[in-house]
Amino acid sequence: MTNNIDIMRGYMKDLGIPSEQRYRNDLYFDVQLIRRGKDNPDMPAANYTFKTYYIDSIELFDNYLEEIKTCCNLFRLRAYISVNAKSKLELSKKTLVKYAEMVSLGEFKKPWRFCDHVNGSLSGKEKRWVVDVDDCNNMDKYFLAVCDTINKCTSKFENPIVTIIPTKTGSHIITHPFNTYEFEKKCKERGIEAPGIKKNHITLLYENL
Repeated sequence: MTNNIDIMRGYMKDLGIPSEQRYRNDLYFDVQLIRRGKDNPDMPAANYTFKTYYIDSIELFDNYLEEIKTCCNLFRLRAYISVNAKSKLELSKKTLVKYAEMVSLGEFKKPWRFCDHVNGSLSGKEKRWVVDVDDCNNMDKYFLAVCDTINKCTSKFENPIVTIIPTKTGSHIITHPFNTYEFEKKCKERGIEAPGIKKNHITLLYENL
C-alpha cells in the first residue's frame, strides 16, 4: 500500500487551497482514479481513467477520501493527484473555447469529455515538476545523488526540491523548475542515469494493490 494523503493535504494547503469550501476561490487540484494495465493484466483496456475529482478545498478533499479509497480497493485502481494548483477561471475559459471549436467542426458526440481534456492541459501559475526515480540497484545512493544534482542546477531557488512522494516502485521528487540541460550534464559527469522529468504531471495519492 502507498498512502500519501497526509503529505498531499499539507501540500495543497501550502499552494493556497483553503481549509473550508469558499466558492470565490480560484484554485483547485484534480484527483484521477486510473486503472493501469500492469495492475490488471486480465482487463481489456490497458489504461483507463475511472473517475476525476475536482478539489478546491481541504474539506471537499476529506469528504471524498473514503469514496476514493473504496474505489481503489474494490476496482484495483490507483489514485493520482495533480502537482500543480490550477485555475477554475482558466479551465472555464479554455473549455468554452474547446466547445466552440468542436461544435464548429461538427464534433459533439461526447461533449462531457471536453472539460477533462482541457483540465489535463492546464499547468497552473506556480509550476511544479515531477522527477520520477524508479527502483534500482543502490537505490538510496542513487536517490541522494539525484537530489544533490537537482540542488546544483538552479540559482532561482535556494532549495528547488519541494517534497518527496513515495510511489509503488520508487519516488516522485516534486521540484520547482530547474535547468534540465545542466541536470543531464551533471548526471552524466557523476556517472548516473538522469531520471525522467515530467513538467505537467500527476503524482501518486493512494494505492492498495
